[in-house]
Amino acid sequence: MIGRSGDSEIDFVAEKQGSIRYFQVTADMRAKDTFEREMRPLKNIRDNYEKTVLTADMLMVGDYEGIRVRNLLDWLLASEEG
Repeated sequence: MIGRSGDSEIDFVAEKQGSIRYFQVTADMRAKDTFEREMRPLKNIRDNYEKTVLTADMLMVGDYEGIRVRNLLDWLLASEEG
């Protein structure tokens, strides 16, 4: 499902067995405006469920204030446990 946080949109909200995961998807996060636009809705969520940004960009991969930024291809090819 699509979610909302204030006036921002969260691309995907997934629920499985009572656990929720939030996802933003963007091609490139190197521009400061894009980075802030994609992170803002996830930062506004005050629960402790996993928050992830998926991107084709390899340079921005990492952890930003508890929000994981992962390369989309790596995420798709990873096992569920990893």
